[in-house]
Amino acid sequence: MIDKAQDADTGGAEEAVFESFLKDRGLKYTKARKTLLRKVFLMHDHFTAEQLLDRLKDDGIAASKATVYRTLSVLLECSLLDAHDFGEGALYYEHTFGHQHHDHLFCLHCKRIMEFRDDEIEEHQERVTADLGFEMLSHSLKIYGICKDCGAKDSALTERYATGAYLRRSER
Repeated sequence: MIDKAQDADTGGAEEAVFESFLKDRGLKYTKARKTLLRKVFLMHDHFTAEQLLDRLKDDGIAASKATVYRTLSVLLECSLLDAHDFGEGALYYEHTFGHQHHDHLFCLHCKRIMEFRDDEIEEHQERVTADLGFEMLSHSLKIYGICKDCGAKDSALTERYATGAYLRRSER
């Protein structure tokens, strides 16, 4: 498992990257954008836009939903964030600047997202793409299943999910 809080110390370089990106596009590095960037980089877990709004509110920071969504979009565009669709009806964001590539495990029951890196999987993907004459620019591996904690609480969960009793919304 990956501990993002320990994975990389960007030293605040993300602010310079973001400010430069905005300037190149004729956009302003507003107080709201700076606040959102800092908040996102203090979060070391995956989050939805709604969860970010809730955390801002909990911290007494006023931000409109539109500002949050627009800023997340710009952060994605400048590669400071990544977004994942786990079939739950919302994108899950994570800051990726300064972090190694990693893949994800997603528990269909509790919705927990776990990160991992496996060099053998990475090497295999590189071999497959090279063998097929395909130039891989990026990739995303998401493994869906039942986590150890949920499986221990209810041993029948895996069977119910495997038989389609709890299909993800995107598969219905």
